[in-house]
Formats: sequence, structure tokens, C-alpha cells
Amino acid sequence: MIGAGGAGLAAAQALRARDVPFVVYEAGSGIGGNWRYENDSGLCSAYASLTTNVSRQRTSYRCFRLRRGPLYLHHTRMLAYLEAFADRFGLNEHIRLSSPVTSLRPAADGDWEVTVADGAPERYSAVLVATGYNSVPRYPDLPGRFDGLQIHSHDYRTPEPFAGRDTVVIGLGCSAAELACEVRHTAKNTTIAARSGNWVMPRRLGRMPVDWLDTRAGSRVPFSLRRRMLEPLARLAGADLGQAGLPQPSGRLLDKPWAVSDELVSAWRAGEISVTGPVIGLAGNRVRLADGGELPADAILYGTGYRAEFPFLAPEVQPPTLEHSRLYRGIVHPAAPGLFFIGLVMAHGALIPIFEAQANWVAEILAERLVLPSAEMMRVSIARDDEVRQRDFDPRWGILWDRLPYIRSLEAEARRAGRAPGTSRRAEAPTVR
Repeated sequence: MIGAGGAGLAAAQALRARDVPFVVYEAGSGIGGNWRYENDSGLCSAYASLTTNVSRQRTSYRCFRLRRGPLYLHHTRMLAYLEAFADRFGLNEHIRLSSPVTSLRPAADGDWEVTVADGAPERYSAVLVATGYNSVPRYPDLPGRFDGLQIHSHDYRTPEPFAGRDTVVIGLGCSAAELACEVRHTAKNTTIAARSGNWVMPRRLGRMPVDWLDTRAGSRVPFSLRRRMLEPLARLAGADLGQAGLPQPSGRLLDKPWAVSDELVSAWRAGEISVTGPVIGLAGNRVRLADGGELPADAILYGTGYRAEFPFLAPEVQPPTLEHSRLYRGIVHPAAPGLFFIGLVMAHGALIPIFEAQANWVAEILAERLVLPSAEMMRVSIARDDEVRQRDFDPRWGILWDRLPYIRSLEAEARRAGRAPGTSRRAEAPTVR
């Protein structure tokens, strides 16, 4: 297994529970992945004030509930929880720290060769990749020269570098919205430049966490009807920035992950943050805008997202992307037997329960109680899921799933397989509705 963050730890627990032998390779000197601030793996995007966007009750593993603590956890508490999880299930003895994987390639006999740094290749019958998708920054292609400070949200830690600067935040996703609100307290001016608007949700509706609306019973309602039911609540919460006077959200509510910010609308109304159209070029100490205007700038903060990259993966293995994962059930590479991806998924709401469901499903396969369909049947299922995704979401978000129905389908298959030890059940390819 590659990676000991939230997804990798879920997979390790699932394998250990079924007595499937495994080794975890972690690039950093400690577990926790993106929740380990200043992780020496160089892959972490956590900043000093980072707090969970989903409530404590929703963001914990089902097998190890978070019973106490603040409603929304600071990254230090989230890391402590992951470390307690690893201790509780005896996972640390299986984890090799400071072991970055440099090569993963299929062997002729069907095994996989894993090479760490300058070591010799080691062989495994299966590999679980749990490295996530928040470690390789994506930058816009902007012509021109910029003379000021440029930082991607991946490298942002505190607002101090922006003190006294005319700061332009490019993007209106979750990181851009949150960090613009933080930077405004130290920057001379703060302007968000975005190609289009977005839905921006607060963490709470009144005293109730927004994610408490996401229930198992409610998830059985057709997705299109859930969207229509949620939209009035989202508008009431101020999520429709067009209604607040900001750029109109592009697309329908839930077409893509919304941004989470408790302060953006109020900061804009107070004149503490400005919003303008997209930046199309750089000009020394200014940025050029799509409407022909220019904006003074001596700092740019890029909140422009990430690319999913797997530099260790052999060239002959076509990697998944954020736009087109091409993975069966979002997990299995149909053209590379024995290769699984845990945590390469987006959803509206908490991701750790998804990691856990994926991990248990894969563990049943590796425990030989669940059998995958043929590669052709997997491709048919992938195409069918893509059709549903294009109907329900912006098709550019190829790893976005309807969270609870997806979890429920994986859990049902794993549960059926687990009830029949010593037998092998074939994994179905249900339509995700």
C-alpha cells in the first residue's frame, strides 16, 4: 500500500481485520497525510488555521467514532485522531515511514514490483494506491511576467507573507474562499478573481451543521429531487452568491463541490473583499482582467486546485485523472489486475466514511471472498457510471460521486461477501442512481 493518510489507514485497518498481510509505504516521517501540518513528505497542503469543513460526527470512521471534542476539528486534533486510530488497531507495525515509492510496475507473472527510493524492488500480488489528489498544484496558464509574491494554496501556511500587499486570489473554490477571508486581515487589499461564481455554503444553518442534512434516509430520494429540495435552503444560507450580488454560480447546485466559508459573503458586504472577473495575464505589478481592465497586485494566491499525478506509476499503466478516473467503482483499474485506488474520490460531505467503505470492499476482494467481474464488464460499468455522472454533475468532475448511495452499495457487497466465509461471491456492477 502507498500512503498512510486517512485513506491508507482505512485500508490498513480493513486488511488487518481480515488477516490479509500487508505493508504500507509512507513518504513522510509520520502518518496522517494531509492532516500532518508541515509534513516532511512535501505533499501536504494543510495551513496553520485549517479546520474540518464537516462535523465531528460525520468525519469519523464508523469503526472508531469521534465521540467528544469540538464540532469542527482543527488539523492538530484531526491528526491526533488518526494517530489514535492507528494505535487502536495496531497499524504502526505495518507502516514503513520515510519510504517514498519511486516506481510501481507490473511484473510478467502478474505481481507488482514496488521500489522505494534507491532500494531494490519488492514484489506484491496487489497494490493499493492511497496518495490522494491534493499534492500537485495546478496553475493557470497566464502570459506575461509578475514581479510580486506568488503562492499556491498548496504552499500557503499563514497570512503574514501577504501583509500590506495588494493581493489577488485566483479561484473561487473551497481553498480560495477560505484563504481570501484569512488574508484580508493582513493584506492591503484582497480581491477574488474568478472565471465564474460558485455556491458557497457556511458550516452551519443556524446552530445545525449543514452536513447533518445528508442522511441515509434522505439519500434514497432521487438525486434530482434532493437537489431541488436543498436549493431553497442553500439560498437561505446565502450560498447563492448571485443572490448576494456576487458572480452568479456556474451550473446547478451540487454540480461540483461547493465552497465552504462562514465569512465570505459578510466580508464582501463589508467591503473587506472585492470580486472581479478572471485574470488573463500578468504585467509586472498588475494583473490583466478579461474585461480589458487591470488591477494593481504585488501578491497572487492561486486557489486553482490540483492535478492527480502518480509519478511512480509505470508508463504502460494509464493513470486515472480527476476528469476521467476510468476506474471500476472508482477503485479498480480494469487494465491492470491487482491495482486499486483508495481515496481517489470527491463528494459533497465527509470523505473518511467513503475511504472506509472502499477499503472494506477491497479487503473482501483480497481476502478472496469477493470476485471482480471481467475487465469487459468493468468497462461497461464504468461507462454506465459516467452516464449517470454526466446527468447529475458537471462532467468535468470525473471523480465526484453521490456520497451515501455510493457508500451503501460498497457496504452491501462487502457485507454479503463477509457473511459467507470460505466462498467467493462475484462483485455486481450496479447502476449508481
